Amino acid sequence: MQIEVLALVGKELISDEVMHKLLTKLFLPGSGVVVFDAFTLGVVVDGEVSTSNDVIREALSGVSNDKVLIPVNCHGNHWCSIMINLEGGTVDVYDSSSSSYLVGVRAVAQKMMILLPTNVKKPARVRTFESSLGVQTDSYNCGIYVLLGFEMFCGAEPLGYLDKKALQCLR
Repeated sequence: MQIEVLALVGKELISDEVMHKLLTKLFLPGSGVVVFDAFTLGVVVDGEVSTSNDVIREALSGVSNDKVLIPVNCHGNHWCSIMINLEGGTVDVYDSSSSSYLVGVRAVAQKMMILLPTNVKKPARVRTFESSLGVQTDSYNCGIYVLLGFEMFCGAEPLGYLDKKALQCLR
């Protein structure tokens, strides 16, 4: 519990567990949004996941016309995301710092497209999610940027550029 509190006040990187708790509070069941647990993927290193295809396929088995939000823990120290809109047939990847992690996240997104259930419309390509949040300039707010990106992907109004004070308030 202490680590969760520290993560939320900005003293630690948001953990897989805290990320999942926040997402399940933001996007309730029945909202048309499916939250994929980052723990299921494990830590992504250079586009590789430690989880088997069967486990990922099973985790995706219940999706239909939903939006699927996938937080991606890169190297255990940076959050990126994959956002799938099954109804619209799109897959977006997002990295708040526009770093080289995006290449690995794109590879994971392409792998996940193949593992989607056969009854859903398969997206044709992966694109980069464009946000108005600006580029992350610190080393610890990536999780907040990812959460805001998820909200924008699901229809929330963009907040625009975020300075350090605004980010701390959002945390």
